[in-house]
Amino acid sequence: MGHIYYRYNSQTLNYERVFLSWKQRIWVIIRQLLISLLVGLGLFVAASYMFDSPREQQLKKENKLILAQYQILSKRIDENQKILSELQSRDNGLYRTFFNADPIPEDIRRPGIGGTDRYENLLNLSNSKLIVETTRKLDMVTRELYVQSNSYDELLELLKTKEERIKHTPSIHPLKSKDLKRQSSGFGMRMHPIHGSLRFHSGIDFTAEIGTPIYATADGIVESTKYSSGYGNCVIIDHGFGYKTLYGHCRDFVARPGQKIVRGEKIATVGMTGVTSGPHVHYEVLVKNRPDNPAKYLFMDLSPEDYEKALILSENQ
Repeated sequence: MGHIYYRYNSQTLNYERVFLSWKQRIWVIIRQLLISLLVGLGLFVAASYMFDSPREQQLKKENKLILAQYQILSKRIDENQKILSELQSRDNGLYRTFFNADPIPEDIRRPGIGGTDRYENLLNLSNSKLIVETTRKLDMVTRELYVQSNSYDELLELLKTKEERIKHTPSIHPLKSKDLKRQSSGFGMRMHPIHGSLRFHSGIDFTAEIGTPIYATADGIVESTKYSSGYGNCVIIDHGFGYKTLYGHCRDFVARPGQKIVRGEKIATVGMTGVTSGPHVHYEVLVKNRPDNPAKYLFMDLSPEDYEKALILSENQ
């Protein structure tokens, strides 16, 4: 705009000043503005790639902080998972066993979380792998805690029936100590005294004189009194809560089917019926229809020392 232009006139042989029209002047202004705008825009774009704005710097700091928090959260979830696994192990192996409750299956304790679509909305985030994995672990722990909480609620209900459960849990000897001669056969594999072959012995044999009273080892209802091959005259009592007891080789029945029985009540007498080499009572404890070592259920009649001896004797092959 500050330049002065001259044009040579060949006729007058002089330089004459050139004056721009208004259109030419406007075009010069517009052209210079466009050039300035393009240069400024280029510088701005270059600067934006080379230098972060204060807002971008703040966002980067926040992203680093969030990433660190996710890493800490992931480690804490792993630590809590170990604690939860220990609680689950105690629940199945100790608490539920104590109440004769079925252990919770592994597929229920650790249910599936669903397909990959569940976390699809997280895949577009930066550090998506860490975020998805942490979220998945948190969902898993949450579900396992829910199952464990329900298990404790169930155990609490079982605890409310503790007094009744104790009455119906086999816990005394089927013979009085003064009538007991000896324990002739323990629980487990043994050489059968009649057949001479190795067989599983599902109870304990207690030797006594014929006619010696046999007593119920817990409250319950007599399920049957009948002759059974091998066991001879046999009494079965259903105690509820998953417990049953069997008394074999009896001579006489005292109890009758359907009769309510209390612990210590006489139900039969010792005999030699069935396959036996001498007078004794074959005593079984069945937990959910599976035989368990009866020596474990003599704790009410024995001192801790005698109870330990009985367990060792019952497992002596």
